[in-house]
Amino acid sequence: MPNRPLGVTLVAIIAWLSGFFQIVGAIFAIVFGLFITWPAILGWLSLIVGIITLAVGVGLWRGRPTARTIAAIVFTVTIILEAVGLFSGESFWTVLGGAILPIIGLILLYTRDARAYFGS
Repeated sequence: MPNRPLGVTLVAIIAWLSGFFQIVGAIFAIVFGLFITWPAILGWLSLIVGIITLAVGVGLWRGRPTARTIAAIVFTVTIILEAVGLFSGESFWTVLGGAILPIIGLILLYTRDARAYFGS
């Protein structure tokens, strides 16, 4: 396997950061949403996606092609969840802050070096 490109390393780190921030945000949404309201339900979904994102970061770090596919799906779901947050009272800047790392991650996953590294 060739050396891991810098972009892939950054995506793995972005996945870890994104997952961590998503988990922290989800915990706040669950607690302050009183566990069963619409924001809390989004929080539970975000918690699950955040945990998956952390695991995908490990797969990306190790160069697993499946992790790249799952990362693209998870980053897309994260962006969608952030956009839905606009309709549950989150500010634009909060949504943008939550979506920026997944957007950068998606871009980096599909650079020429990353495609070559993952064998596609």
